[in-house]
Amino acid sequence: MNDRLPEQPLEACDVLVVDDDFALSEAITQFLTRGGLRVRKAHNAAAALSFAAFAPPRVAILDYQLPDSTGLALAAELHAEIPSLHIILMSANTVDIDQATLDKAGVKVFVNKPMPPGPLRQAVMRLLQQP
Repeated sequence: MNDRLPEQPLEACDVLVVDDDFALSEAITQFLTRGGLRVRKAHNAAAALSFAAFAPPRVAILDYQLPDSTGLALAAELHAEIPSLHIILMSANTVDIDQATLDKAGVKVFVNKPMPPGPLRQAVMRLLQQP
């Protein structure tokens, strides 16, 4: 299997979920899809970058700890390629990141993981309404 290619066909999406926890990424994907959003998922930074290059999402939900990068580094790369992208960064661990660092990487929302589905969907919908 090629880790650089996403699992789903390359087509436009509203949200890109990037998490190496397969069960959690599937749960987030299903929850947001049931809410009417087009969602794609990747399980590492390389796949996320590859997918975003061909089908830029409007919102990205990134795990902080990925097998091949950090979510913060991925956020910075995605933000450089897609300045209009709205990024939510999630972490299961206490991470001390100052607001200036988050802003520089293009992170709009930083949350503890797992975030309850309702508030996560509300955050995504709020970001989708922004230009």
